[in-house]
Amino acid sequence: MEPFGMELPRFLQWTDRFVYERDVTPLSGWFAPWVTVTCYFVGLRILQWRMKDRKAMEFPRLLFLHNIVLSAASSVVFAFMAYILWMKHSIRGYGLREMICGVQMHEEGGSLKLAYYINYWFKYYELLDTILLVLRKKPVMFLHEYHHAATLVLTWSQLREHSTVQWMPIGINLFVHIVMYYYYAVSAVGIRVWWKKYLTTLQILQFVVDVVACSYAYAIFIANGMSYAACYGTQVGAVTGILILTSYLILFIQFYFRTYGKAPKRGAKQD
Repeated sequence: MEPFGMELPRFLQWTDRFVYERDVTPLSGWFAPWVTVTCYFVGLRILQWRMKDRKAMEFPRLLFLHNIVLSAASSVVFAFMAYILWMKHSIRGYGLREMICGVQMHEEGGSLKLAYYINYWFKYYELLDTILLVLRKKPVMFLHEYHHAATLVLTWSQLREHSTVQWMPIGINLFVHIVMYYYYAVSAVGIRVWWKKYLTTLQILQFVVDVVACSYAYAIFIANGMSYAACYGTQVGAVTGILILTSYLILFIQFYFRTYGKAPKRGAKQD
């Protein structure tokens, strides 16, 4: 019997065969994310030191290509995830609670886990964002470095801990990245957009929804005597997710008010 009680489209029959196994699937072990994050921070310090007395590099076409590829790739995975979630909701009849906490979200087929896994791979490639900033001698904020490194660890941990609620943060993040990397792509070739400020607002709303959803799932787990039957996943996954997402929310709110919260000085020219 097919996972959805019906014959699946051919491409889903293929993607549903995907199996994620701890310490077996490539990059699923402890070594890959933690060594990568360590090398990321050390490598950035070395690169910044090497670029200190060098001329900034400019490569608008490469920047455009890098960002438009990430925007397009995020669009594809987002659409794929949305289709799977629609099938679970409309065909299987799962409500929001079942989709956030139900073990079936983990056990039924491999398509959703494949989307999570591809998204996890994206986080390695996205580290290139920071390298390109350093090569152009642009300032690299703590928020930028922390967000890139922590998101790699977050996506890895949620896969390992089988967090059923992870589809929501991942789905919203993919949508935000469609918009964000499109903005970076057009900015790289000199096109200005009026909605830059609202991109940060969208990111803040993303983390509000993420924290609420993950806290809701963990509350159900605690309220039912820490029963995995009530909300599938692990305490490690839940606590890790809530802490990292909450830290994002705080840091992005601080960034918003530092960047947009100050009133312009009298007589100052505004864009």
